[in-house]
Amino acid sequence: MRPVRIVSRLTHREPPEPGAGLRLALFQAENPAGTPEAVKANLARMEEAVELAASYRAQLCAFPECFNTGYALGPEECQLLAEPCDGQSVDLARELSLEHGVGIVLPYVERSETGALHDSVAVVDGGQLRANYRKTHLYGAAERANFTPGDDLPPVVEVNGFPVGVLNCYECEFPPLYQSLADRGARLVVGPTAADRHFTLHDGTPTLVPYPDATEHIIPAMAAVWRVFVAYANRRGWETSDRGQWEYRGNSGIWAPDGSAVVSAGPAERAVDSLLVADCLPQDVHPFSPEGDHRADSRIRPSHQLQPAG
Repeated sequence: MRPVRIVSRLTHREPPEPGAGLRLALFQAENPAGTPEAVKANLARMEEAVELAASYRAQLCAFPECFNTGYALGPEECQLLAEPCDGQSVDLARELSLEHGVGIVLPYVERSETGALHDSVAVVDGGQLRANYRKTHLYGAAERANFTPGDDLPPVVEVNGFPVGVLNCYECEFPPLYQSLADRGARLVVGPTAADRHFTLHDGTPTLVPYPDATEHIIPAMAAVWRVFVAYANRRGWETSDRGQWEYRGNSGIWAPDGSAVVSAGPAERAVDSLLVADCLPQDVHPFSPEGDHRADSRIRPSHQLQPAG
């Protein structure tokens, strides 16, 4: 097992009681991409990370976007590596969840029953697949070439009796998605991501501006406005392919319902694979405003429907 740096921000020795909160672990790593051998190595790394998270009595462990395959993929790699929701990657997550008593948020490349490919996130708990979310808001030309967008709203799943919403990378920047999750009871939003700096566009040209660091402004604001914990689970380091190179920001972290950082990766965590562990306990967070409640006071009500992709 390669060394893993631990960053622990635990409120109490014991993990939160059912319904009171959640002990969450985020795994941030540099992983191989684009081959069957990469999938094998990444799943072995998932086993190590879940076992380590369990040693800290984490109740949920989340991984970055497209964790089983890597993110720097083209249509050919996606076709080669895609799996059904009962394939080897999700099945292994179910086994690990049952063995270690840890829920798992596993992003993977999915082949649906119709043959369509999706950028998906499986939520597993107690050995069961509790939700399988297909990313609805794809980012850029490369994702649109690789994947078909999903049609269902992001799910809310109870883990340890605590309602957890799921978003996927670019979706973490859409306020209406948070509103939908919060209105359906979510108190923690977990967002796997593959956010980098400069990278190679689908047409082979380099980006002229870097991808923004959502943790500087957007993520803390969403946590504070919608009064939820927000976890951003990114990868670190490099992925390279014949199409170019990607350097990931390594900016994973958890932000509280007042917008403050509970735990966040710094320069040391960008240099080595890391596990960030923290307790998400609403009772420990001070009110954000003397009287205001953005969600309750809003006179705009969402339809909780998605427009057709196009």
